Amino acid sequence: MLLITQHGSPSSPSTQQGAEVSILETLLRTVVLVGLTLALAAIFRFWEPAVKLSQKTAATHAWQSLYSVFHIETALGREQLILLGIILFCFAVALVVQVAGLFVLKMIRNRS
Repeated sequence: MLLITQHGSPSSPSTQQGAEVSILETLLRTVVLVGLTLALAAIFRFWEPAVKLSQKTAATHAWQSLYSVFHIETALGREQLILLGIILFCFAVALVVQVAGLFVLKMIRNRS
């Protein structure tokens, strides 16, 4: 459902509820999200417990079945799928961290 604002441009109800986000803020959020994702991925590369966790995960039956689902037969393909899984996991965690951080900032601003 679209509503017409005073200026005659359509807007959805969801944009009326929250404040508009500037292009600069969107760019900053994107840079922070990419940075968090890369930082978490670096943890999987250099922190021994995370390396062992990813190796144990890749050895599970569920992960092994992904190779047949995606028709992956080479060692390079397996490594690429593991890397993709690590990056997707890191992205999801970074997104949760960013949303939580934005929520905390909003709560702090509302107190003041």
